[in-house]
Amino acid sequence: MRSVVIHLVDTKHDAVRERLSEFAGPKAGDQWRYPPGSSKPILYIEFYDDYEREFEPGELQPLETALGKMPDVSVIANISGRTPADTEVRLFAECLLGAFRGVVQDGCSDHCWTLAKIRSGATIQGHAFFDYEGWFRDTKTG
Repeated sequence: MRSVVIHLVDTKHDAVRERLSEFAGPKAGDQWRYPPGSSKPILYIEFYDDYEREFEPGELQPLETALGKMPDVSVIANISGRTPADTEVRLFAECLLGAFRGVVQDGCSDHCWTLAKIRSGATIQGHAFFDYEGWFRDTKTG
């Protein structure tokens, strides 16, 4: 399953919880589904607290450098394989990064994307934000 993780600083879980509920509708515990009310959700959203256990300390350096410190709150969206989900992932990034200071990692690279870079169509190693098809193609042919 594809995923994106948004890391935020200078905020608290309650503020993020409120914003996510506005975006994705009522929560079930600390989990949301987007689009709200859909019988076939595309994004499965929840708080993400495992990154410090999943990565070696050196692997977290790009994240700490991009934010100036480690995140205060992180949120993950696991993405259904039934749809490309490009639009939904961008709306999710806009929702949180438009309201809070932070970055998003798209699971394709170690790059920390800012909202300004996503909006501008910037590329990293020839790939835009959430270019899972391009990364997959390059990995197969590389």
